[in-house]
Amino acid sequence: MIISSILLFSIAASLGLYLVVLGIRYRRSSLKIGLIHSSLGLLALALLILQVINAEVNKYNNVAALLMILAFIGGLMLFALRESNKPPPMILVAIHAVMALIGLLLLFLGFDY
Repeated sequence: MIISSILLFSIAASLGLYLVVLGIRYRRSSLKIGLIHSSLGLLALALLILQVINAEVNKYNNVAALLMILAFIGGLMLFALRESNKPPPMILVAIHAVMALIGLLLLFLGFDY
């Protein structure tokens, strides 16, 4: 289950990077890609939370889940502040991305082969 979560978070991160490029380079956003990004992230977060609840204690997974929940809340704030066809505030995007990427790194570090 943790492998699925890592894979989905990685795909969501790739889509998020594409959204950042759209925002910085072309000064626009894509609602469809943003919704796919958030759906994949939410599905991965649900799998991670199930892993944390059902498996033995892994501090890396627990902290990663906390950071992903905070990144999810930040993503909800970005969606709430969204203006049509304008990029979101890049400082909020950066905070959202840093939390999620650190959480993904912790998942990689805590993964038992």
